[in-house]
Amino acid sequence: MAQSSLSTSPSESTGEDTQPPPSRPSIAETTRPSAGEPPTHQLSPLLVWAVVFCDIGTSVYYVPGILYSQVGAFTPLFIIATIIGFIPLALKYREICWRNPEGGGVVSVATKALSPRWGVFGGFLILVSYFFTIAISAVSGLHYLATIVPFIEHQIVACTVIALVFLATINIVGIRESAMLSLTMALAALVVDFIVIGATLIFIGPPEWEMITRHLRMSGELPLYSLLVGFSGAWLAFSGLESISQLSPAMRPPLTATASRGMLLVIVSVLLTAPFLALFSVALLPDPIKVNETERFISHLGAMWGGWPVELAVVGTASVLLLFAANTGIIGAYHVFLALASGGFLPPLVTWRNQRFGTPHVAIVIATLIPVGVVMLTKAELGLLGDLYVFGLLGAFVMSSGGLDIIRWRQQQRGIGFWIGVVTTAMVTVAWIVNLIEKQQATLFGGGLIALGMTISVASQQGRFSDIFYRIPFVARLAQRRISEAERETEEIPHLISLSEASEIVPLYPSRTLIAVRGRNLRLVDEAIAREKGWGGSVVYAIYVEERAGLFVGGEAQKPNEEAIASLRFASKAAQRQGFELIPVWTVSFNAAEAIARAAEVLEVDTVVMGVSRRNAVYHLLRGHVVNGLTRRLPRSCHLFLYN
Repeated sequence: MAQSSLSTSPSESTGEDTQPPPSRPSIAETTRPSAGEPPTHQLSPLLVWAVVFCDIGTSVYYVPGILYSQVGAFTPLFIIATIIGFIPLALKYREICWRNPEGGGVVSVATKALSPRWGVFGGFLILVSYFFTIAISAVSGLHYLATIVPFIEHQIVACTVIALVFLATINIVGIRESAMLSLTMALAALVVDFIVIGATLIFIGPPEWEMITRHLRMSGELPLYSLLVGFSGAWLAFSGLESISQLSPAMRPPLTATASRGMLLVIVSVLLTAPFLALFSVALLPDPIKVNETERFISHLGAMWGGWPVELAVVGTASVLLLFAANTGIIGAYHVFLALASGGFLPPLVTWRNQRFGTPHVAIVIATLIPVGVVMLTKAELGLLGDLYVFGLLGAFVMSSGGLDIIRWRQQQRGIGFWIGVVTTAMVTVAWIVNLIEKQQATLFGGGLIALGMTISVASQQGRFSDIFYRIPFVARLAQRRISEAERETEEIPHLISLSEASEIVPLYPSRTLIAVRGRNLRLVDEAIAREKGWGGSVVYAIYVEERAGLFVGGEAQKPNEEAIASLRFASKAAQRQGFELIPVWTVSFNAAEAIARAAEVLEVDTVVMGVSRRNAVYHLLRGHVVNGLTRRLPRSCHLFLYN
């Protein structure tokens, strides 16, 4: 175990650099829009509406049936009541868009309002939501398709698994959704929804109007807790709302106008479809259908009042749109995986790309296997899938809405809009708490997934997976080969040598001190030189380690980045001003602690000097606990000197 000591410096010294160090992209910066890769052109308000409606518009196909099995005839009233919270929440998501032009949604909001760790928690909530989006959309889409292909009804689990495997395959091959395709599908779905509503309004008579009126003035009393349960479940009707916050990077400027107009179209289209379809299906469909065929209320409603042509139109648009939503979920999930891995919160394995197609096949496979497992465990039961979905959905709503409230409070924005936002947060928080208590299976399953994810993220931050993975002989040899390939790039850069080159000159330039640099820190260099002079030395080594997740993904070596060159040049000039020799060394590794420890051994030094600061408490967490890693890896004879 390495020995460590701590030195203090004047208060103006803030750590190992005087500028914020470059780090891996944040989750928010690397998360792509949930509808796939950003289009080559920027999204207009109409295209924003199309992408979001392709997500939120699918809920109407399965939510009325799921809610009816839980609260019966009160279903329409609960959906209408939830609209009171949906509208201000939608307006908050519009604000989240322009506040976070880099995208990221709940991850960006939670990170800015609370901390990066809460951002990761929000990321896992979104992942859980994506998993159940994929599962419930695929299952519901196949139930609608079973209307014209009865065989599917009896093999729903197997058919869903096959459909998800197919979607994963086309994502690995590299086929992408486009905003124009979303527009076509969204318009088709909206038109068919209006046809169903229009046919119902045209052909119903006084008896049907009486049934509809009766459902709007339900006189039966429900206990308060039952009201809360119905209210929490009704939020499922607005699942997909968060997808607009992922589209910010692709929106046409000005962002405020595009997000506002796009969200206005979403609100209007939802208000004109979801409440009416839910009311008409629950009020007018025969009881045997409502009890035994909850999976496809809307197609039965279309057949009842528009005949088989309308039924066929509903089946066609619903099945395609729902499977489209499942594919959107896969794309969104694997982008979050990549973002988490890029930030050091998941093992580098997740970032591996297919050599032929260049797609992140590992992330795609994981994003598909979990929903496949969910479908098999739940036996494709829509009610249970809905409960699981609400867990992640409401959690993301709470984090997004509450995070925006915190940001507004800090910025002194405490007018009427702020307090409406607080009430909205309270509504979704109550709904989530009730759901956590009432849907215990969903709470245990969803909570278990998030707990597992957070555990993996902590282990990844601390380099546990890398330690294990890179000890595999084959992987270790491959990693070393790629390190050598990357280090050869330093030959073209004057006054910069690789670690392998430095090892050859150790007999000529012996030193007891190695400085780990990142950024510009004059006091750190001065302290290291003073220590080396005290030992009678005349040379110090300075190393910059460039961490690369998934080190050997892709065969091409990369040159040192600008920060590495600038940091080492600054250290060299600082030493020259004191008439001291500083040898700048660059290397690359999957783990900075591993590279620094390796360098200490190769260069035969007995002291490693590096800077720490108050800010670095979070920074080291995100970068893999370099200090902790060094205390485990450095030789016993080598001291770790932390300069503050």
